[in-house]
Amino acid sequence: MKNLGTKTIETERLILRKFKVEDAEAAYKNWTSDPEVAKFLTWPPHKDVEVTEGVLKAWVNSYDKDDFYQWAITLKENGNEPIGCISVVDKDEEINMFHIGYCISRKWWNKGVTSEALKAVIHYLIKEVGANRVESRHDPNNPNSGKVMMKCGMKYEGTMRQADINNQGICDYSMYGILAEDYVS
Repeated sequence: MKNLGTKTIETERLILRKFKVEDAEAAYKNWTSDPEVAKFLTWPPHKDVEVTEGVLKAWVNSYDKDDFYQWAITLKENGNEPIGCISVVDKDEEINMFHIGYCISRKWWNKGVTSEALKAVIHYLIKEVGANRVESRHDPNNPNSGKVMMKCGMKYEGTMRQADINNQGICDYSMYGILAEDYVS
């Protein structure tokens, strides 16, 4: 595996790019302040734009690390405005594994945007970085997230009971993964 960091990825409808501190207002407006978006996440909705700005500053300061992967999801039709994010939230370099997390503005739910972004990140991590395994998980009470994973070729691997915590409290999680040997681009 060769870590390459957050490189711009272009798909049919999307540009996945590095965040800029100037994205704070759009991120806050589009998803970081929305309790419905954060419902099954591990971080609370941001109380004000300064919280979002602080998070983005930390991400921007991490882009010089080649093992840091954090993308703004932008639509080509919207110019450069971020509508969500997708990132490596955990990794195990000993087994060449990346764990992906994502969230997107409620306005863009059920439009295939998250699936398109996840497919592109899986492709990048397996084909360019050399990952052997890409995985993700979701609260079973949020089944649409599992549908995103299945659309991207990830296989359901099981549900761990009361093995996680999110903004709803202690919860189950359903695990999905895809191996390089099973990946078809």
